Amino acid sequence: MHSETNYSSKVEFPAMEAPDQEEPRRKCFKTLADALEDARQGADKIGIERRVLDFLYGKTRWKSITRADWEQQVRIATTFDENLRRFGSARLLKEIADQVGVSFRAAVAPERTFAPALVITYHGSFSVTLRRLFRNFFPDGVAIAANGVYAAGDGAYALFAAREALLAEKPAFMAPDGRYGREAGTVSVLGAQLPLTDGAPFLAHATGCKVEWLALAWRGQGFAIEAVAGPQRVAGEAFRDYRERFYHFYAARLEEAFTGNPANLPLTANWRLMFDAMLAGKVYRFRRPTRQIA
Repeated sequence: MHSETNYSSKVEFPAMEAPDQEEPRRKCFKTLADALEDARQGADKIGIERRVLDFLYGKTRWKSITRADWEQQVRIATTFDENLRRFGSARLLKEIADQVGVSFRAAVAPERTFAPALVITYHGSFSVTLRRLFRNFFPDGVAIAANGVYAAGDGAYALFAAREALLAEKPAFMAPDGRYGREAGTVSVLGAQLPLTDGAPFLAHATGCKVEWLALAWRGQGFAIEAVAGPQRVAGEAFRDYRERFYHFYAARLEEAFTGNPANLPLTANWRLMFDAMLAGKVYRFRRPTRQIA
């Protein structure tokens, strides 16, 4: 028997987290227009490794613009993402929610269906804002992040909570490219080796849930949701076989993101380090330990 979960269409957004004390004081952006204009003004100041930019431009499918315009859009996207992540406001988040709410809910919890969804994304494409939207649209779901109630540093607890939520037909959210947990293998993303854990495929295999890739995409005047259905466990499928399909799908989505529209390519620190290590003939394997159960 299916249990129904009511997701209210009226969402109250708490204030964004305050920036770290050591950071300079800045205004709290109340609208997307303000955050974007500030990003345009400060785009040239952000530090991105030149050889990383050269490499990604060589891989881009976005050939209709010049190298200089492509780089400027990447810089604006990176600064824009930082503005939303650190200096946004409840009002700004509501503005985004009003733009994407219908498609977000439809992707994660379609009406008249009760299939639980594991939402996966990556640490790019405005992922912190995406996670905040998930938490507010689905307050009964589980969002695994670096900090918070379901912190990735407390891996066993966070995975258990996500598993229980999915079994109770509530959605869960995570970015498998995170840096917590024990490395179980690597996948290639444009030649860079991405170390991964078994957490995400374990959840999907253990619960039989549907998997949904979500990303926030900037469309010039506002945001839209990009949703792509991921692989679901086949009856009797061994975990090892499913894990291979899961991460083949995940790597393909990452390559699609890194070669796509530069306006949706904020380059976070871990990915810059990963591509820079690859260009130096190395593998970036920095990982943070998770709490061990006594």
